[in-house]
Amino acid sequence: MQARIAIPMTLTTLSALAAGVLSAALLAPMPTPAGLEPAVAADTATAGRQSFADERTVDISFETSPEQSLTTHASGTVSEDLCSPGRQMDSGSRLLSVNGSPVITLHTGTPLYRQLGEGDAGPDVLALQQELMRLGYASEGNGAYGRLTAAGVSQLLANAGVAKPDGRIRPENTVWISQTSITPTQCTAGLNATLSDGGEVMKTGGQLTAATFPVPSGLSAGKRTLTLFGASIALDKIEGRVGDQTFLNKIQSSDGYKAAIADQGGKKPTASLALDQPINAIKVPPSAITGQSGDKACVSADGKHATPVTIIGSGLGATLIQPDNAKATISTIKLGHSLDRLQCPIDGARK
Repeated sequence: MQARIAIPMTLTTLSALAAGVLSAALLAPMPTPAGLEPAVAADTATAGRQSFADERTVDISFETSPEQSLTTHASGTVSEDLCSPGRQMDSGSRLLSVNGSPVITLHTGTPLYRQLGEGDAGPDVLALQQELMRLGYASEGNGAYGRLTAAGVSQLLANAGVAKPDGRIRPENTVWISQTSITPTQCTAGLNATLSDGGEVMKTGGQLTAATFPVPSGLSAGKRTLTLFGASIALDKIEGRVGDQTFLNKIQSSDGYKAAIADQGGKKPTASLALDQPINAIKVPPSAITGQSGDKACVSADGKHATPVTIIGSGLGATLIQPDNAKATISTIKLGHSLDRLQCPIDGARK
């Protein structure tokens, strides 16, 4: 009988014990699952480094030369046409032939309006002599047409294909050009065309003479490179206007330029303007910046001592700075409210 009583008592004891454990478990605080714990606010960060070219995008406008119509005094049928749009033609080169007689382009300070030969004198003679000498031909260079000038003219015309030149030059031998070289935009006297005195042979103008852009504010100091339509040029000074002809020739021959000038909507093309030598900038979180005034501000390594800096850029959640004191070292910096009591010196106190 005693053994039968012991079993129920043992079960009763185990039940009570289990109930106590369950009650304790229910009363104990449950642990927070991983990932749901509240974040601890960090007040310190490590400064990084980033290459900074201060690249800017600028709108480009173009300056072009006025259109000109070039004419000849030659009359007859065009028997040869060497004009080609976009191909540069230099003073003294053959442009076309009329009735088999070559006609050359010629740059002179005074247009040739009359036949010139030995014994003539005047400003037009002097202008001819100056161009002959520039081209490497003989000439007296004194405004009086002598034997040297006659020899130089004969050599010039012979080199252009004139048969048996006689030392004289006639208006119908030339097409006057205002510069030492030209680039036709349109050739208007094609092969077999009929020309009369004063007839147009080609058009020039519309040539790119400059690319202009508004100068961005706050540019970091240093030489820069302007890149447009795949062509680049180094600029010592940023003045908002580029007239370098080699650079402009590359621009004008590009598909981008042709598309830009054909755009009826008037949308301006854009170019990039970037430092030749990028700056090795210090990268900090925006919350590390305090006391900002314009591009001047402060950071601090301990929240007590301020390091004056210049802000040179920002992006992707970071601020790029340079210390005003080149010897200053910025590595670990304080953030946010840890800077609330920091006194950032004014510009005058930084010197």
